Amino acid sequence: MTIKLDQESSENKIPSKDLILQTAYGLFLKKGYQSVSIKDIMEASKLSKGGIYHHFQSKELILFAVLDQYFFKELTIDKSEFHELTFKQRIQKVYMRGVGLFTMVESVGENGIKYPIRRLFHFQLECENFPELREQFRETAQAYTQSIQAIVFEGIQNNEVHKNLDPGTLSYQIVGMIEGIAVHNSTFKTNVGEMLIEKYENVFNSYFNFICPK
Repeated sequence: MTIKLDQESSENKIPSKDLILQTAYGLFLKKGYQSVSIKDIMEASKLSKGGIYHHFQSKELILFAVLDQYFFKELTIDKSEFHELTFKQRIQKVYMRGVGLFTMVESVGENGIKYPIRRLFHFQLECENFPELREQFRETAQAYTQSIQAIVFEGIQNNEVHKNLDPGTLSYQIVGMIEGIAVHNSTFKTNVGEMLIEKYENVFNSYFNFICPK
């Protein structure tokens, strides 16, 4: 997904909710949630105060909507996506969801955002100051891990993964590698998608040699 902050058409009396969310997301990533005001969102989107409040009654509600649109939904895994895919293809598809999050961040705004991995991590940590969001982050991470565990379990059942391996242990290893690749490469300034795909091929191809039958 590429996010461009298109300006509101002069013919539109009521601003687009998507425009508000896109603009706010870019500002939150660049400046941090606490440093962004409704006035900043108004000026960046060229919308009136009334236009903003027509859709959202507070900056906090904008934040919740931004996270729902650009984070939680992006990490929600639908099992139907894996129909007829092999174990390795399923793991790669899950990994690419994370790649999509970071490339989306990099594409925000006309000039994009530098160091997108670092920016997204900082934004997430700031958001976890809200107890309700912290719980939602926890639940999303738990569901993400459980989805990978289900993929591993089915891979064992289909003889795509060694039967003597524990699916729970493997799922935590896979989640750890996915997160670790991002953390250890958070200093990349641009083109993170290409870099993350290259890292996946290097790390996971070796890992699959250990856990998958020849």
